[in-house]
Amino acid sequence: MLTYNRLKRTNPPMDTITIIIPVYNRIEVTKQGLTYISRSVDYYNKQASSPEYNIQIVMVDDGSTDGTAELIKKAYPYIHVVESEGDLWWTGAVNLGINYSLQHFENLKAVILQNDDVMLEEDWLHVLIKTASKHPGCLIGCATSVPDSRDLINYGGRDINAWFAKEKRINYKVPRLNFQKGYVTDSFDLYGRGLYIPVEVFHKTGLFDQKRFKHRGDLDIPLRAKKEGYHLLVSYDAIVYELPQHSFSLDSQEHLTLKDIYRSLTDFRSSNNIGFIYHYSLIATRSPLQFIIFFISNFYYNFRGICWRYCKQWLIR
Repeated sequence: MLTYNRLKRTNPPMDTITIIIPVYNRIEVTKQGLTYISRSVDYYNKQASSPEYNIQIVMVDDGSTDGTAELIKKAYPYIHVVESEGDLWWTGAVNLGINYSLQHFENLKAVILQNDDVMLEEDWLHVLIKTASKHPGCLIGCATSVPDSRDLINYGGRDINAWFAKEKRINYKVPRLNFQKGYVTDSFDLYGRGLYIPVEVFHKTGLFDQKRFKHRGDLDIPLRAKKEGYHLLVSYDAIVYELPQHSFSLDSQEHLTLKDIYRSLTDFRSSNNIGFIYHYSLIATRSPLQFIIFFISNFYYNFRGICWRYCKQWLIR
């Protein structure tokens, strides 16, 4: 059974943008993340006497048992809390938040996906919406950095060969000061930390595919939207600070055992999961031949990276 913190239908006089945050059983991380997100919403609302958009936060709690939903309802009464029973995972939780937004806000302009394990500048939301206004009809992702080296770009988009899946991390470790204000770049796909999606995209693509992508579904709609003619851009002004300590451990683990290799290839939470690579390759390509070549190449690069993390503990001593 699904329960909502707010059941009354909301009809704001202006267009609405919702920020959707899926959470599960990490109450302290969620509290910290909401502090940054709420501060950014407050900053946006104070930038003009009459803000252009009505900003609403929708938090989807997928069955937390640590009191997350109860705390948020009490501490942040203006947040829309949507609860489920714990079987949705990331992609299903995001879809629930999108459905809630579509049902409760008639003037919905866009949704922004955001994680709770992030740090944000105060002007993050203001800058992201400003960037989206300059590039109408585009999906906008956020460049990322990490707190320990916040002057460097960690994720600035990805350039992936459409046939052979060879990846180049755009502007990786390049100083942020090298980029002019308002800088954006094209990207092959987009991640979900701060992902701006115009509402009309959902009318063409539907929601995220939560059956194929139980986890890591953020890459799904951007790739399918690209096939519909939408551009995928990364904003370098709307920076998001990642907190790697909260990521899935196998993806960031420096040394792997043989058991870790097996888990990396089979655990659906892993970016090296064979099923994820297969379905990603399907939506990233346009023909059976292109899919076969892309999938084999994509798997090769992922497996090579896993093997290197296993072997280097013996080679580098």
